Amino acid sequence: MRSGIVVLAVLCACASATPSSGAPERAQTLRGVSGRDLTMVPVTDASSHALTSSVDDVWLVLPGVYDSLALPKALIDNKTHTISNQGQKIRQRLGRTSLSRFIECGTTQIGSNADSYEVFLTVTSRVSAAGTGSTLSTTVEALARPLSFNQDYSRCTSKGLLETRIAEAVKAQLPKQR
Repeated sequence: MRSGIVVLAVLCACASATPSSGAPERAQTLRGVSGRDLTMVPVTDASSHALTSSVDDVWLVLPGVYDSLALPKALIDNKTHTISNQGQKIRQRLGRTSLSRFIECGTTQIGSNADSYEVFLTVTSRVSAAGTGSTLSTTVEALARPLSFNQDYSRCTSKGLLETRIAEAVKAQLPKQR
C-alpha cells in the first residue's frame, strides 16, 4: 500500500498537465513518466449553515447578498433555489476584499498568488428545507494562473470565509425569529 502511495506521489510530481484552452476544466489528466495517465476530479464540499427561517425567506434575501459581495448572478433557479455566478475571471479583489482572504492558491516571493494571478472563481449557493427551517449550502471553487506566463490553471482551496460571509449576511437580513 505504501509503495502505491509513493508511486502516485512520484507520478503526480513528474506529470505534466493536459493543456487547457480558455476556461478551466473540471477534471485534470496528468501523464506520468511511466506512460500511465491519472485523471484527477476535484471534490469540493459545500459549507452548510442551518437557518431557522423558511426556504422562501432565505431565497428572497440571497440575491441581494450576492450583490453586496460583488458576485454576479449568472444563474438564478427558483425551482431548486440555486444561485451561482457560474464562474468569473477576476484579479486581486472580490469587492473590496483581497482574494487571498477567501482562497489559498500558494505563494511566491512577492506574496499570495491569489492576489497576483488571474483567478477563475465559481460560487454556488443552494437553499433547501430542513425541518421547520432551512439549510444554506455554498460551494466556492477557484482556479488560478499567472498573468505573465502561458500556464494552465492550478486548483486553489477555499478558506471558508466567503461561505461564512454569505451565511452571515443572509442571517442579518432575515426577519428576527421569536
